[in-house]
Amino acid sequence: MKIKYIKDAPNGPAGMTDDVSDFHGNILVLTGLAEPVPDKKKVSSKPKNKTNTKDE
Repeated sequence: MKIKYIKDAPNGPAGMTDDVSDFHGNILVLTGLAEPVPDKKKVSSKPKNKTNTKDE
C-alpha cells in the first residue's frame, strides 16, 4: 500500500510517500499520520466507447 505522510512520523517527514504493508498502512491512516495514495493501475476512468465501423 502506498501512503503519503500527513504529519512527521518516525519513518518519514510530512509529505513523503512510502510503500508499506496494508496492515501498517491502515494503522497509519486510521491514526491520522498518513493518507492512502491511489494506485494508478486501480484508478480507472470511464470505459472506452467501442465504435462500430461497418461499411454500408
